[in-house]
Amino acid sequence: MKRLSVVIPALNEADRIGKTLLYVREYLASQPYEAEVLVVDDGSSDDTSGTVRRLGWPAVSVHRLEQNRGKGYAVGYGMRHAEGDYILFCDADNATPFEQVERFWPAIEHADIAIGSRYVEGSDIVLKQSLLRRMGARAGNRLVRIARLSRFRDTQCGFKMFRREAARLVFARQTIWRWGFDIEILHVAACLGLRVVEVPVDWLDQTGSKVHSVGTFLATFGDLVAIRWRSLSGVYREPRDHGSP
Repeated sequence: MKRLSVVIPALNEADRIGKTLLYVREYLASQPYEAEVLVVDDGSSDDTSGTVRRLGWPAVSVHRLEQNRGKGYAVGYGMRHAEGDYILFCDADNATPFEQVERFWPAIEHADIAIGSRYVEGSDIVLKQSLLRRMGARAGNRLVRIARLSRFRDTQCGFKMFRREAARLVFARQTIWRWGFDIEILHVAACLGLRVVEVPVDWLDQTGSKVHSVGTFLATFGDLVAIRWRSLSGVYREPRDHGSP
């Protein structure tokens, strides 16, 4: 059994995914445990999948979705197919440098889920986002708190680790496929009584982000309404069939 599975959702990442995987491979080569990497190509129109395959790294597998389903769907697909005792999902741009995983091992020892946070003591934002994106992120977090969907300072950092059993429970109940999926999975974890801890991480903003502040904010607001409604309706008490969104 592999100790760690790494899930990387990727949409049109041909220019960045190779560099990130070389970084991950170098780090994992120095570790005593066995690991696997699952790149979930979310219907890319570029050569993302080909770039990954040409690396010739036996530990990495490519799972290509024929059409774009959303980052949340790609993450959920990878989490449900991973085999490690612990499953980490991270972004293709390596904005949270992969070696930050070292901070997660002691944190998850007494938890079910450990989530990276840019806004708790001990974190270091080496290169900041634009002012507009920072304002959007803070406004979004305030809305999440007002809606009583999460108590965490940072729900959106794309660096989260799950025990395999916790991942199975949470992602079996996932219904949000795009921007609001992080908020949903953390709310599902709370509904299930799972233990979640925030872990401070280093973070570097990367160019080429697919997050567009105004549109993303509006879409996420709609997701918050849907999550609150589904929570009140008891949807998260039962697992969901993920054959289609």
